[in-house]
Amino acid sequence: MKERSSEVSTDLYPELAVPGGLGEALAREAARRGRAVGPMEPVEGFAPAVAACRVRGKARFAVYATNDDEREFRIEISADSGWLWGAFGSTDSLAVVAAILHEWCEGASIGQLRREWTLLADDPLKAAPPGRVVSTAWRLTLERSRVIRLGDAELAEALYAQPALRVFFPWPSHGQFSLLSSTAAPFHEELPRVIPTIDGLWDVVAEGSAQTPSRVLGARLSAGEAAALVAANIPAGSGPAVEGGWPERESTA
Repeated sequence: MKERSSEVSTDLYPELAVPGGLGEALAREAARRGRAVGPMEPVEGFAPAVAACRVRGKARFAVYATNDDEREFRIEISADSGWLWGAFGSTDSLAVVAAILHEWCEGASIGQLRREWTLLADDPLKAAPPGRVVSTAWRLTLERSRVIRLGDAELAEALYAQPALRVFFPWPSHGQFSLLSSTAAPFHEELPRVIPTIDGLWDVVAEGSAQTPSRVLGARLSAGEAAALVAANIPAGSGPAVEGGWPERESTA
């Protein structure tokens, strides 16, 4: 993925091929419609070509064009208190982004924006377009976004480097890293879990059940070795992850 790249796909985002990148493109789009959005600022860790933000006190309106598979402008709006979990959205229209940003600059609250714009949600994964919840979770994980739970960066990169694992939902928790078969509760875990050791390495463990105990498939592995071992132990018929909770199965008893 090219999340933090200075490059931008001119096929997907032709209007971003300007010296100021996304910020300048947003200002131009707003001006074209008789609106103003004020000075745009860079987003730390991202090139101006693919990310920009507008700051209002402690609040921030950030926009990202980091999806190089499908045109998408991702919106993150933090609250006036600085609280990150304000509103999130996704659209393929720069004009829509400019319109929402203009209203925000004019003082519209997050509540007002969410009532007017149904594309905005209170969770970044709820805001993901249908069919893209898993890829959005991976993108946010690899970008080290503060609006999603994060695991070890090296391990996340190693797991994503295994194409067979990208269809599962990344779920780091308490130092461990699971790849789930559903994106919301009730969660379903079929793949081996990666667990940290006290010396900075990783164990790969196949979770047990009422009938079978847990098994350590590999101990004291590097991130790359652990990811490869997980990929080699995907149960037959597993994946891709379903969006939403794992469906209840009717009893066959």
